[in-house]
Amino acid sequence: MKKIFYCLIVLFIVLGSFSPVHAKKSEGKQEEGIQWYEEGLFEGLNNKKNESASMSYQEYAVVLSHLFGVDEKEVIQKTQEVTDDSVHLRSAIKQGTAKNILTEYLPNQLEEPLDQWEGSDKPLKRNDLLQLLDGFVDAYYNEAGEFEGQQIKGNAWINASGVTISESTIDGDLVITNGKDILLNEVTVNGTVYIDEELQNEVSTVNSDLNRVLVYDAAEKASDWSLVWNDEFLAKEIDETKWSYDIGNWIVDDQGAPVSPGWGNNELEYYTDSSENSYIEDGNLVIKAQKEEEPITDEFGSYDYTSAKLKTKGLFSKKYGKFEAKMKLPEGQGYWPAFWMMPEDDVYGPWPTSGEIDIMEAAGGDTSTIGGTIHYGEEWPNNTYTGKEYHFPEGEDFTGYHTYSVEWEPGEIRWYVDGELYQTLNDWFSKGENQGEKYAFPAPFDQEFYMILNLAVGGWYGGNPDETTEFPGQMEVDYVRVYELTRRDYKEPVEPVIEEVTLPEDAKQPLEDGNLIYDQDYENEITVVDEGGEEPHPTDWNFYKLPDFEGEGNLTIDEVNGESFAKTEISNPGNALWSLQQIQHLPILEGHTYKVTFDAKSNTNRNLMTKVSGGAERGFANYSGEKTMALSQSVQSYEYTFTLKQDTDLAARLEFNMGGNTAPVWIGNVHVEDITDEVAEDTSKPALGDGNLIYNGTFDQGDMSRLNYWELLLQNGAEADVVVPEETREAEIATINKGEQPEDIMFTQAGIPLVEGQEYELTFQAKASEARNLQLDVVNEDGSVKYVSEETALTTEMTDHTVTFQMPEEISEDNGQLRFLLGGEEGNVYLDDIRMIQTSKLIDPAPLKNGDFSSGLESWVPYIHFDAQAQTSTPDESLYVDIENAGNETWSVLVEQPGLSLNKGVTYSLSFDARSTVARDMEVTLENAAYHRYFNEVVSLSEDMETYTFEFVMGEDDTASLKFLMGKFAGAHDIYIDDVKLEVK
Repeated sequence: MKKIFYCLIVLFIVLGSFSPVHAKKSEGKQEEGIQWYEEGLFEGLNNKKNESASMSYQEYAVVLSHLFGVDEKEVIQKTQEVTDDSVHLRSAIKQGTAKNILTEYLPNQLEEPLDQWEGSDKPLKRNDLLQLLDGFVDAYYNEAGEFEGQQIKGNAWINASGVTISESTIDGDLVITNGKDILLNEVTVNGTVYIDEELQNEVSTVNSDLNRVLVYDAAEKASDWSLVWNDEFLAKEIDETKWSYDIGNWIVDDQGAPVSPGWGNNELEYYTDSSENSYIEDGNLVIKAQKEEEPITDEFGSYDYTSAKLKTKGLFSKKYGKFEAKMKLPEGQGYWPAFWMMPEDDVYGPWPTSGEIDIMEAAGGDTSTIGGTIHYGEEWPNNTYTGKEYHFPEGEDFTGYHTYSVEWEPGEIRWYVDGELYQTLNDWFSKGENQGEKYAFPAPFDQEFYMILNLAVGGWYGGNPDETTEFPGQMEVDYVRVYELTRRDYKEPVEPVIEEVTLPEDAKQPLEDGNLIYDQDYENEITVVDEGGEEPHPTDWNFYKLPDFEGEGNLTIDEVNGESFAKTEISNPGNALWSLQQIQHLPILEGHTYKVTFDAKSNTNRNLMTKVSGGAERGFANYSGEKTMALSQSVQSYEYTFTLKQDTDLAARLEFNMGGNTAPVWIGNVHVEDITDEVAEDTSKPALGDGNLIYNGTFDQGDMSRLNYWELLLQNGAEADVVVPEETREAEIATINKGEQPEDIMFTQAGIPLVEGQEYELTFQAKASEARNLQLDVVNEDGSVKYVSEETALTTEMTDHTVTFQMPEEISEDNGQLRFLLGGEEGNVYLDDIRMIQTSKLIDPAPLKNGDFSSGLESWVPYIHFDAQAQTSTPDESLYVDIENAGNETWSVLVEQPGLSLNKGVTYSLSFDARSTVARDMEVTLENAAYHRYFNEVVSLSEDMETYTFEFVMGEDDTASLKFLMGKFAGAHDIYIDDVKLEVK
């Protein structure tokens, strides 16, 4: 066997200043005595020179060619590129030039030792090179072989093919500059593994512990971004310390009960953790979507497709940074690959109030385009989103490898494809339930997010697969990397400012009556858009039939009560609400408020979803939130208002989405008007949804001061400041001059409505920089009457405090004040989580209305999912549900009464009469907007009308919906429900 050298250059041995660590091949002994001029890095050099001799350009090129496994001519060419001097191969090379050449091949993280040569005109001597590299490389692998039991105290270097290292430890770094088929088997590297990017998929590992892997491009110099997490997929198996799986097809609640199928997106696949659907091959993560010969089944249903969804939740999450992945995507109608991010914790509430960042998503039917989007706003369905499409240059598409990334800084997110910036966003908001203001910017994108890789089949984004779709389809990921910004500070977020804008002259203008809708009477020809390339009319009505979502129907003009209505007859409802759409474009301005009104009906009870949105160039951004209107057999008027909180859009879309149901729709008298000047600011402060009378008591709402609704009042020469740091989100009142009396420094909130004779509980958290007292008052509008005044002792630990009081009889106060009196004592005060609740509750003894259906369907809302066919009506003052097809889910056919205000600890009685023309089960639930169920029972219906009675104790103060779930049953049948009562026991 030949000896393998364990210094960077054999010159070290010849000079006698270095004793190499010997490598041991698995199958033989070492041999001693081989000379550096016989093989190795210095083969071909004049080795009679002493250690003080200068190195020539030629000699230096030979060393680097051996060290990095590149052609000597390439090194010489690189030498000519990095120096302005004439290059004579036999001339002595300068230290500065030698440094510049070497940095063209080294990772920039290893360049620091070369700084001593920076700009030096001294000739490079062999001794200089020795001193620089002595001790850097303790193991040098320059030929194929299997090496086991290595205990390398320093760094190791590989530049040969066919190298296998087994059962070894490298205490320092491992640098891999050249070679193929390199295997690390049960190897521990305590430093960093540096791999030339051209070799990334030539290196694999088995049961190895690599502290950090960095794939480098020596041509890229130091960046503002430093790698903090990555997966290069070198191992044979998916790394369970980095990735976990979502399993199934359904979103479920905390109790495992089903909430929504298709992951809320109408996806068709069942996600697995099987190696059939996700595995590592040739250094890539492969996510494979397959069409199964036999459906996959679980307790919720059956599924024809399988795929995988990998995530880093609970394993890695980060706030701010650069997130990127290199991948290629499958072509085919119905494929929906995505690289995206979700919040590690829902800090601001349910989706999407806590945000979502889509780094890349694509519809497999159009390989020329990908999209990048953020989701934010209020809780669904009042959510919104902003995005943009990226179009590949001619000759490229997403079936080839491309790098997709976002750079996320406070208040700004930037999207890139292959390093090309195509979208920058810096304006968004988040507003949760039970609060009077939005969360302070840059919420929700100021919390930690985790990453997700998945390949969906079907769904809202690109529609379902069809006969052209080839299975299986593969999403191949070369790497995923996350970087921290280290060479400069992150940007400071800037509060979005809405500047007053007006419609430009060349934009569509409102009519004389202010209506932005043209051709209200449908006198002009309606443009039909049923192919991807057809252009819609820019100002008049359009009728969309989207083939990707299988929508089929016709729009004609029909006279209703002497007026022209657009009638849409539906032959195929498709697989999405937007399978069939009536659309008109209109201009809307940022910061302006609009009112949408229209008349509509059907020939039965059905829902119609309408919204104002952006076009494809805006990622179909949702401006108004989705508004679901319950249509009946008679013409009714509908309206909603919204404020545009995104950039001005001169080609926004008013959408009427009629997919998902076969019942026809009539629409007329459509009117959209700018009512900004009519909207007066509402300064009243009624109790929030959870009963809290204190607004922004958590100091995380409003503008970026996070102090909306609060005021610091100073008198008699006292001085103080109040701030809310982003990190703590506590109000910090710093005393500069304490004054003489407690009221000299007051931190107050006004406008609190208080009711005569009612009891209240005030709770808050507080501490001080040093032990001191705090006085708390609740007073009337001018402060002349105190309803409560208490003093409490503060310590340096944040603790909970509770104050209870009762309003006097016959005295109510619309504009009460809460005052924290902080003057007269030293010490800064910290406040948080301030709440005031009316504890003597006004309980509605019978919250459910129209339970006998004497007023038809008033207060009730029917819902028929697109996979079902049913009609609801109220003949003989009872609910009649004619079910032709009950759909695939229990909620595919339902009738609900929303908005029931229920009280914690109260016992309620629920009763109703029901029967079915075919014996079947029906599920009855009381659940809130987040689908948390306070009551859930399954009743067995027969042909005879029976009375069902239940009692339950409400677990929380909440607003809930009573739902009768009548889907998921084979065969046509009818259900009758009457005398529904929900009363306090």
